[in-house]
Amino acid sequence: MNAGAALTALLLSSLTALPSAQAQPVEESFGTPSGNIQCLYYEGAGESPSLRCEIGETSNPLPQRPKDCELDWGNAFEISAESARGERICHGDTIAVPNPRVIAYGAKWARGGFTCLSSRAGLRCQNARGAGFALSRARQDLF
Repeated sequence: MNAGAALTALLLSSLTALPSAQAQPVEESFGTPSGNIQCLYYEGAGESPSLRCEIGETSNPLPQRPKDCELDWGNAFEISAESARGERICHGDTIAVPNPRVIAYGAKWARGGFTCLSSRAGLRCQNARGAGFALSRARQDLF
């Protein structure tokens, strides 16, 4: 093999070794105009897309903490693309970021089969199957 062919072969083999752009996770943060609710859409390689939302302040009593939850409880909600029902989750982290994109009241956010509708009454999010949650300071409903 001559030097030019060897160089071409080396370049081609190193290009195929690079990770594809599709392998990079996709994350998108957004929140409500009040700043009380923030969400994170996440889609990683080989993982089902998910949507997690956190509420900063509530005025209603929280449900009892599950016995197996030793972390934060009550303010985080999640659905995946396959979820049959939204869920309140036990968590040890936060998805809140400074200055997230704001979804105006009356506007809809959509991505990866999920939709969220922002209104003065709160934020309602669901997956393509219709599972999700409706969040406001006064109520947090799972469906």
